[in-house]
Amino acid sequence: MKEKIEPRQRSDETKSIRLSSYGWYLRMLGNWMDEKMNEKLEPLGLSLSQFTIVMTLLEKEGLSQVEIGQRVMLPGYATTRNIDTLESLGYVKRRKHETSRRSYRILLTDAGRALAPHLFKMTNSVNEHFLATIEEEEKTELLRILIIMARKLGLHDEE
Repeated sequence: MKEKIEPRQRSDETKSIRLSSYGWYLRMLGNWMDEKMNEKLEPLGLSLSQFTIVMTLLEKEGLSQVEIGQRVMLPGYATTRNIDTLESLGYVKRRKHETSRRSYRILLTDAGRALAPHLFKMTNSVNEHFLATIEEEEKTELLRILIIMARKLGLHDEE
């Protein structure tokens, strides 16, 4: 005979697990930040993925599509599709790679570089809104912990 599980007990246990889940909170907060960034990017006609590619190129121009995809954690097809869109918008251009016939270096155009002040401003605005919920010492501690975790998981480098 199967043991009956009381639905109420399962519901309470599930809620307890969810409310003590780091992943749940990180996902919720990440979704909030994505939503706010998408709202800010919409007037520029950019997606969040395209934003991350432009920001990556502002930091280090001339990367290959593969290198960009690795840095922004996008699969190859998505990286290519987003670079195609950025190229059609006039923000990036492809240059033949000097050592690989099948590879291209991705460069920002003047229009792409001109996005920098707008992107920096909107990033700061979303971060300020997000961090306004905690005290200054907590902001510093949160960033410190996130950096430690990202490094230990191999997701962050000091380049």
